[in-house]
Amino acid sequence: MEIRFEAAGSAREDELLSLYDWLAADRALRGQVRVTRVAEAGAGAGRMGPGLDAVLAVLSTVSSVGQLHLSYLAWRRSHRPRSRVSVEITGDPDQVADLMRRFAEADDADGDPQ
Repeated sequence: MEIRFEAAGSAREDELLSLYDWLAADRALRGQVRVTRVAEAGAGAGRMGPGLDAVLAVLSTVSSVGQLHLSYLAWRRSHRPRSRVSVEITGDPDQVADLMRRFAEADDADGDPQ
């Protein structure tokens, strides 16, 4: 399963870097989730390096689905992103539906849809 996190707004790169750092540092995800930064296509003119377009998490086990979701929620609650973060999930349709439901329930509980 792959989960792609994207952000919109002027602070999107800062938000994505924060999320990347958070997920990469989460010990519970190590060995179960590969977290990578996705560079913007064609970016870099007048910049030191390419801009950050998204954070991609690739899950190697079904059990890591719940842990990644919990880690994302912990980041969101502690960080309170200034940009809207969207989540795109690809994989087994049943697992995708379950995870999307979890994210939606968390949005409802926070009162701050992402």
